[in-house]
Amino acid sequence: MRRRGLQLFAVQVLGNALVLGLAYYWLGVGESRAATLAWSGVLALFILCLACCLHGSILVFLRADQSHSLFAACRTIVRHLAPFLAAVVFIGAVYWALAQWAAYSGTPALTIASWFTLKLRKPIKPTSVLRVFNFVLALVRWMVIPVFVLPMLSGIAALGWRGFAEFGRMRRSRLYWVAAPLLLACALALPWELIGWVPHVSSFTLEMFSFVVRTAIAYFLFLCAWTLLASFTSAGKPLLTQLKTTASP
Repeated sequence: MRRRGLQLFAVQVLGNALVLGLAYYWLGVGESRAATLAWSGVLALFILCLACCLHGSILVFLRADQSHSLFAACRTIVRHLAPFLAAVVFIGAVYWALAQWAAYSGTPALTIASWFTLKLRKPIKPTSVLRVFNFVLALVRWMVIPVFVLPMLSGIAALGWRGFAEFGRMRRSRLYWVAAPLLLACALALPWELIGWVPHVSSFTLEMFSFVVRTAIAYFLFLCAWTLLASFTSAGKPLLTQLKTTASP
């Protein structure tokens, strides 16, 4: 089973590097002309499809009810790419709406603080209300939505449109309620903070060395955390447990 783990790791490293490289190139594509704007749109769609195929195949590969072959997992996600893309776009729209609410929440926070100040005869700071809003929003973003939609994405990747029925499949697992937000933070938030952290060094060479090291650590942190999360989501158990389990004849 070590071979499966090495294959999975290699696909993750190379595939995500390709996606990131294409995304970096896409950021530099001009949009001043109709042709370049069209190319930018086509490239963006291709990158999205490639990322969906990559991560969808990982979700399929780690499911206990699917073939233990990366090639078969890739073929499966390609067949189910349309529903998987639809789910990803919808989830992206939900997160976009939450971002809009986060930007707007200062206004209702001020209104609520004023109302409580009037009723309680005690000053309530709008920042206090805003902190409550931000806390609830963080719970929704990092815990509630992932716990319900990640199993659905795994189901869609493996079963197509029927996979939507797996919405919230892991909601009764207390471990998953803890593991999902923690692993998501390790896969997304922590690498971002690590790359953005700039230590004080004495030369440009040390700055570049620090950046390369931090980027490499952030990249592999993302890979490890996402793979663990995918294994919990798809099979309900850690990846190491799956790799040590022999396939039934």
